[in-house]
Amino acid sequence: MKRYRKQVACLFGAIAVFSYLSIHYFSTDDTDESITVMEESESKQLQIYVLDKDNTLIPMDKEIPADLALEEQLKQMIAAMCADQVKGEFSGVLGKGTALTKVKVDNGLASLYFNEQLTSYEKEQELQVLEAITWAATQFDEISQVQMYYKDELLHEMPLDHTPIPDPLDRSLGINHFESASASLNNSASIIVYYVKQIDGKDYFVPKSKRISGNGKDMETVVKEVLKDVSVSSELTAPLYQESISATDLPKQKDNTLIVNMNHALLNDERTAKQSAYEALILSLANNFDVDEVKVYVEDNVVSLHGSNEEAVSVSSLHYNPIPF
Repeated sequence: MKRYRKQVACLFGAIAVFSYLSIHYFSTDDTDESITVMEESESKQLQIYVLDKDNTLIPMDKEIPADLALEEQLKQMIAAMCADQVKGEFSGVLGKGTALTKVKVDNGLASLYFNEQLTSYEKEQELQVLEAITWAATQFDEISQVQMYYKDELLHEMPLDHTPIPDPLDRSLGINHFESASASLNNSASIIVYYVKQIDGKDYFVPKSKRISGNGKDMETVVKEVLKDVSVSSELTAPLYQESISATDLPKQKDNTLIVNMNHALLNDERTAKQSAYEALILSLANNFDVDEVKVYVEDNVVSLHGSNEEAVSVSSLHYNPIPF
């Protein structure tokens, strides 16, 4: 599901531009805006993936001109994930100088042709390289699958540690596979859950593949798993679990809108939604179901960060983790 990948510091706000600029220019402001619904403008958000000190892939939103052709967006995406472009608490998942020499997109399949610097990544980060390229490329509506080429030849395994490459690559590859699965691989499915990680005093939303028993497309099962705790071995936190938030009714889909009913633990005293918990819920649901909107109810009221309203959250408008470098 692309709209996750795609684009996701405070929901529904005109503060989006201010938040981005303040962080982009090394602001020391402690305001922690996480998700923003962006209005149409001359720029758009391009999602890239970088590494933190624990080798966790962190999605970041980078602002680019809105009128760039798809091929140029893909080239800028790869360039932005290189070691010489990422600063501060993060590092590039790709080696210095890695670039695309050519791009072909046909019927949802993107063929990415890399230059010789592709092999300059760190050998122990080979899986993260595959995950970052796959998830970043499939953020676009036009792309659901990826093939990688090196020296004009299709890669069937990675060059350094020989990690096998599925043909074609897609998001079923997963992301951030750094914990042991608790379910049998023969009777389980993989879903995506968003957690929170604090880095240099700021909170970042982090997607993680999680294996669950049963059907990964069953809405009730997925919602229950999204609300569970994360493993104690992780440095991530699960705000939905910490706030004791639970579903009060079965989730359902109406047309292209996913509807979930949650208990009062989702709300602040002002009856607005608790920010980290609400945003983790929206991101997790948006990335597991092929829907255009997510609508969250507490009792008979639709809730958001700004209180009750009649609006669902548009998946394609979600942007998160504005780039801090």
